Amino acid sequence: MSVPLVSVIMPNYNSEKFISDAIKSVINQVNFCDLELIIIDDNSNDRSVEIIKNHQNNDDRIILIKSASNTGPGLARNKGLSISRGKYITFIDSDDIWHLDKLNVQIKLMEKLEIAITHTDYGY
Repeated sequence: MSVPLVSVIMPNYNSEKFISDAIKSVINQVNFCDLELIIIDDNSNDRSVEIIKNHQNNDDRIILIKSASNTGPGLARNKGLSISRGKYITFIDSDDIWHLDKLNVQIKLMEKLEIAITHTDYGY
């Protein structure tokens, strides 16, 4: 398995209503597929894990980590960081949706300007 350019880290807790759209917004990026999506389930008690597994069955870039207890989004992100393999790291919450060209635009800008850190707001 090759090393992805971007590791996308998504903490999840009881987001069954939103997580499918959040996952789709990451894996359906236009002009950009060199990524891994690491989803850390923080011991959800809804259908989140089932929904994540359904997406995982269709896309081998999705990695699911299940926490034994609820530790909060910060520690969940840290778990994702500990296994991430990408040159770049980005975060998305399980109830957010990305613009379809977000990663393409952001990574091209970072590489063109040779910068290590960027930030985008919810408007893009």
